[in-house]
Amino acid sequence: MTSTSPSLGAWLTLDSVFAVELMVRAGFDWAVIDLQHGAIGTDAVVPLLSAVQGAGVEAWVRTQATNYAQANWALDMGADVVVVPQIGSAAQAREAVGFCRYAPEGHRSWGPVRAALRPASAPPQRVYLMIEDANGLAEAENICGTPGLDGILIGTADLTLSLAGSASDILGGATFDAVRRIVEACTRHGLDVAAYGGSQEMTTACAENGIRTIALAADYEVLHEGAQAALAQARGTYVARGVRL
Repeated sequence: MTSTSPSLGAWLTLDSVFAVELMVRAGFDWAVIDLQHGAIGTDAVVPLLSAVQGAGVEAWVRTQATNYAQANWALDMGADVVVVPQIGSAAQAREAVGFCRYAPEGHRSWGPVRAALRPASAPPQRVYLMIEDANGLAEAENICGTPGLDGILIGTADLTLSLAGSASDILGGATFDAVRRIVEACTRHGLDVAAYGGSQEMTTACAENGIRTIALAADYEVLHEGAQAALAQARGTYVARGVRL
């Protein structure tokens, strides 16, 4: 385990610039705009990228599964990082990364558009792939060896579902045996490895297994849990005063 400082992110699913600003200005290092499972359409990507980057936070975009051209487009729109989900083979990994790299390393079409506005001092745009099922686990070594790849984001929920038939045992031994295999493959190939936390227990488990790039929570979870906590506190106050609810 290294002493590298953690890189802590937020997961964005709501099509709201204001909600994004509230999240990223809390002090996160990066934030993922989720096009796969969130309520965000492509029309919202540029305004949300502007909100994230305007707060001095690194902007990631997770594309829809197998929509590799969307990864190319997100890079053109100025995403700092693109995340391509559901990579199950080395061939898929090569194809996905190929859409994100210009020739001769890949076949990304030229047209940087908003990306041309990125400061010269900005780090190069990066590409992460998601390993999140038994097929990807079996191919982890070859996926991690893909030229032009910068990192792996482990999809622990889908990985658990694939290995155990249910996502409920996400903190179980089967999941973290798999996580360790992926982390070791990433280490051998000099890749960053990231994961979604979502709870203190999961964040702790990831940290204990050498993962330093962790998305702590999604916007909808923070909103829902904050509302629940406020209601519970208020109801408790009235009950303590003898008021029947």
